[in-house]
Amino acid sequence: MSRKVHITIQAGEISEQTVEVDENTTYEDLLNTLNINQETVLVLNEGNAVPLDGTVSSDTLTILRVVTGG
Repeated sequence: MSRKVHITIQAGEISEQTVEVDENTTYEDLLNTLNINQETVLVLNEGNAVPLDGTVSSDTLTILRVVTGG
């Protein structure tokens, strides 16, 4: 069974989209589907970072690009 997840992507500018995921989809699977490098972002559920191997459990997520520099 699949369901829709609303995603806000904050990477310099803010974009939003809705995707369908299966019930066993992990956050890592979701990032792969969106063609987002998992090493450059944090996935947030209600403001809290989630482990990438965890199962998507929310209908609303935020993906935040992490910027590093020297």
